[in-house]
Amino acid sequence: MAAPLKQLEATGTVVIADTADFGDIARFQPSEGTTNPTLLFLAAQLSSYSALVDKAIIYARSLPATASTEDRLSAAVDALAVQFGTQIYQLTGRVSTEVDVSLSFDTPGTVAAALRILELYAAEGVARDRVRIKISATWEGIEAARILQRDHGVSCLVTVVFGLAQAVAAAEAGADAIAPYVGRIADWGKLNGSAEEDLGIKTVSRIQNHLRKYGFRTQVMAASFRNVQQVRQLAGVDLLTAAPAILEAVERETKPITAILTADLAKAASDSELPPLTFNGNEAAFRWAFNSDACAVEKSADAMRRFYADTVKLKQLLATKL
Repeated sequence: MAAPLKQLEATGTVVIADTADFGDIARFQPSEGTTNPTLLFLAAQLSSYSALVDKAIIYARSLPATASTEDRLSAAVDALAVQFGTQIYQLTGRVSTEVDVSLSFDTPGTVAAALRILELYAAEGVARDRVRIKISATWEGIEAARILQRDHGVSCLVTVVFGLAQAVAAAEAGADAIAPYVGRIADWGKLNGSAEEDLGIKTVSRIQNHLRKYGFRTQVMAASFRNVQQVRQLAGVDLLTAAPAILEAVERETKPITAILTADLAKAASDSELPPLTFNGNEAAFRWAFNSDACAVEKSADAMRRFYADTVKLKQLLATKL
């Protein structure tokens, strides 16, 4: 019998290691890797990655003399993300890198930041088509993804997704992928009356089935797993990114892992099971649908605050070297 992770991949799920540790990435041999402010902050504190930090500082110092300290720190963060991302790319063949979360409500700013990140990757020899740009699932972020995909041919991963409205809007915008946070949705559910069922599984299953039923090409990258059972219940999701501890736990499983989510089951679902939902660029309709979902509102804001806090800590760490 195939190893558990191979069984998971056999369901059609592409497995991604949610880590910036090169050793873990090499061990699990995922087909894609990712960075975010939290992973970068943790990794940047390790002496084994000091050379990458030094390169980011050198880049920040090379900016024109008119550049402010804040501009240099922001540039250092982007450069560090690309330094890590380049190493991840060499191990996996594809990498996703996050735009500064403070730009989540700034469409032009997000587009400009994404293009700068791609220029940094190009300087490292990483082709544009091997990079995904991660953008928060705000209305402004989704519009930035639309512009990047349509006008610049940039692959976008819309992240911080906690509800169907965000997923549908991102899919309508043509985003290549979205990342709903299974574990964080489940956590919210436990605190708000969903103790009998895993709200994360329910929500992400609904998102995946909805996009498949209505013919969207956008892939679902399930993220933020708390346990192996969540992985099992989402077997068949397009993409799955999990921390090394979760992937190790999957590898210890003795019961077969079989597909739960399939395109055939999604397409066979009735309209009453998966009602149609469209926005067609209507911002007001999106905002109403989004704000009608308490979990999406609360957890999206919480996730962006957390990423921003880690970005600030990362800048403080880099400032000591700059």
